[in-house]
Amino acid sequence: MIAFLHEIGVDIELTQDKLDSFLPGVRIETGKLIVNKSALLCPGDILHEAGHLACLLPELRPKANDNITESLGPENSFEMAVILWTFAAAKHLDIPLEQVFHSDGYKGHGEWLIDRLENQEYIGLPLLQWLGLTAADSEVATGKAKPFPEMLRWMRAEN
Repeated sequence: MIAFLHEIGVDIELTQDKLDSFLPGVRIETGKLIVNKSALLCPGDILHEAGHLACLLPELRPKANDNITESLGPENSFEMAVILWTFAAAKHLDIPLEQVFHSDGYKGHGEWLIDRLENQEYIGLPLLQWLGLTAADSEVATGKAKPFPEMLRWMRAEN
């Protein structure tokens, strides 16, 4: 997972330090993921936080800190798109969804999310398409691109 995130352009620093963070064991700090593997609730939390960085415009990433809503405003949180990004990344990496959408996260709705996603109920897909990360329905319908959870790119570019 960490190699994949490095490959797509997410900067990650591993630490043994205790992190004051929104999610245990992972913190966004000036656009970089700081990870203490021994403090994680679940390794999938790294993917979710990486998804927040991936959905941001490149010029906003260096300004991102811990809770995106607090550091950059709710208009940059893209939570529904981040959940779909996280799902696509888990599928791409062949990580069991229970390791990503766990019972201690997602306000206790991890199992519900897995059920929705496995049934292709992609709430928020138009937002992920608008961000330019996955193909629009028209591109899929004409055979120009593969449908979600295939991604066109993993990191948002300029809009």
